[in-house]
Amino acid sequence: MSQSMQKALKTAYEAEKEGMRNYMKYAKDTSVVSGKNMFIQLALDEIDHMEMIEKFMEKALAGEVFTAVNVPPARISKFMPKISDASRTKTEKSSVGDEAALKIALVHEEKARDFYKNEAEKTNDAELKAFFIKLSEVEQKHHDIIQAELDFMAQDGFWFDAMEFSLEK
Repeated sequence: MSQSMQKALKTAYEAEKEGMRNYMKYAKDTSVVSGKNMFIQLALDEIDHMEMIEKFMEKALAGEVFTAVNVPPARISKFMPKISDASRTKTEKSSVGDEAALKIALVHEEKARDFYKNEAEKTNDAELKAFFIKLSEVEQKHHDIIQAELDFMAQDGFWFDAMEFSLEK
């Protein structure tokens, strides 16, 4: 593995660790229970990513072939209701701090997604490329979940990019 790919994996590891720390802080600071749970699940996903990056690096540095890349779907996806099942009832009132944490988390996920996409484009190693692409996809799912929370908080009529109600009907 090239020095640049080692550096990319090390950067990815540190970014996941920072994300985990931030999500735990947001979970602690958030006043809404569902928000706390979401941030805890995101932190656990970041830990999963760190472990996968470690395993990939260990195999590569030992000269072993890292075969099938298995990045599990985000834990949080299991907890998000399908649009048809979603409750449209109001929940606990969030604070401005909760919204700010979500917006910061959204930017973090965008940067992580873009980093993994860019690194996938840079490498010719098929396994590493697949690994980065899969991590990029997971970060996009995180992004979508956080955006859905922000949309729900704004009560703008959209949830997971689906219109909850129409004034036309």
